[in-house]
Amino acid sequence: MIYICAAMYCEVSPFISYLGLKKDNEVTSFQVFKNDETVLIISGVGSVASAIATTYMLTKYKAEPYDLFINIGICGTKKQEIEIGNTILCHKIINHDTKKKFYPDILFKHPFEEGVLETFSTIINREMYCEFEGDLVDMEGAGAYAAAAIFLPPHQINCIKIVSDFLEGDKVTSKKVSELVGDNVPLISKWMKERQKSCCQPSKIFTEEEVNFLKKISNNLRLTESMYHQLNQLSKHYKIRFGNILEVSKPFLHIQCKSKNEGKRYFAKLKEQLMEF
Repeated sequence: MIYICAAMYCEVSPFISYLGLKKDNEVTSFQVFKNDETVLIISGVGSVASAIATTYMLTKYKAEPYDLFINIGICGTKKQEIEIGNTILCHKIINHDTKKKFYPDILFKHPFEEGVLETFSTIINREMYCEFEGDLVDMEGAGAYAAAAIFLPPHQINCIKIVSDFLEGDKVTSKKVSELVGDNVPLISKWMKERQKSCCQPSKIFTEEEVNFLKKISNNLRLTESMYHQLNQLSKHYKIRFGNILEVSKPFLHIQCKSKNEGKRYFAKLKEQLMEF
């Protein structure tokens, strides 16, 4: 299942139409739209509202370990080189008030730019340039991520922001927001479906031979539990794209590492090959 949280209806109305989502009239606390593959909730503005809505959605619809969560919305930027309408996948999220930082694991190829998002509890304008370090600013990302992290691992929590202004949010209309999002809906939707496939249980992607193959490589390279998890994710992406993980991983099958540092070096090489198109 794909779970989406957004602050405002205008930010996701193009997704609702494109994905054919229908309103869940049983829910009265929030606006929720869904189909058999996707649940989308509109949280309202602010980090706390986003965290509450995310928790509500993932609890009510019983999110499972292999589901995918995405926070989608517009953002402002202080960088003039970033174009209005660009779609940014956030590899770092900062809660400005608490200074807490989150690092989504991006273990996959994607068609987006990457950037650092900083979440504020108030609207930010141009005069506040010196007060933040992120490339992008919003009011929901950190709250959504913190809540989703209770239910899902970091590589299944994504934050996608579409640049709407250069810290002039008061000049951006709802209609303009929907237009900016709508231009990016086909690309984001295609990516979401590919991500969803790669998040399913290993048993639904790999053969028994492949599962044992990856376990043996993990043991030989002395991988940690976290690294083994990364190996599984990267291998799933590779198999979805190319259909065969045995050949690309075979050179690493007979390597016997004597230390974890040695294993890390070989694992870095294996990751490079698995992330190739």
